[in-house]
Amino acid sequence: MRTPTPTPIAVGSLLVLAGLVAALAVREAPRAADERPLLVYVAASLRPAMTLVAQDYEAATGTRVELRFGASEDLLTRVEFPSAADPADVFLPADDSYLRIAGAKGLIADTVPLSSMRAVLLLPPTNKHRIAMTGWADLIRPGSRVSLANEGAAIGKVVRTRLTALGKWGELEPNVIGAGTVTESANATPVGAVDAAIVWDAVARNYPMQPTLELPELADIRGGVKIARLKQSRHPDAADFVKYVAGPGFARFRELGFPEWRQP
Repeated sequence: MRTPTPTPIAVGSLLVLAGLVAALAVREAPRAADERPLLVYVAASLRPAMTLVAQDYEAATGTRVELRFGASEDLLTRVEFPSAADPADVFLPADDSYLRIAGAKGLIADTVPLSSMRAVLLLPPTNKHRIAMTGWADLIRPGSRVSLANEGAAIGKVVRTRLTALGKWGELEPNVIGAGTVTESANATPVGAVDAAIVWDAVARNYPMQPTLELPELADIRGGVKIARLKQSRHPDAADFVKYVAGPGFARFRELGFPEWRQP
């Protein structure tokens, strides 16, 4: 049986069809990139507020938001060495010192101030006390167990730095039980595993059945909360999201007791 020879018209039609398919592929590529979720690195201490903000933003805009939580220093490392296929778009550490470091490395496009947090003592429920905490003397008493996030977390870094400057870190250090993040530190208190945890006040509010204590030694320990859009971001909605968090989204922070921004 003889195989038909393609006519010039048929060949031309196939070429046109191939061109159309290629053109559609090129046009669809940006759309696929736009559909990737907005990737936001968030300090563990800000999880409750940012989870609500992200849900609100998704409902209002249809843009998917993926939140990744961790200690601020760990997140900074991931921002500095991003995955080529999965670059972060927005960075929200618990203290703006991490943004200054990122800025010095040329990683920040712009920042917007949000709020601030104070260091407080979160105590176990009354019936879980091994040692009653009334002040600094109880905190440094031999045998006292005090949970504190490690230096990779914002509060771990600033507490150590401030108490060292006051000449008091050496008194407290023997009693410190290290934790990965401020949330992990706080979670040691409900079961009485420790006598107290040094946490941000915003984190302590997540434990309404437990008392907190403000100490003069911790009074000047604050974290400045700012949100940053990263230069590595390729998401078209990154700038819009940052504005949303600082604008309508900040209502969620207020609900959880965060004050308006003031310089720590």
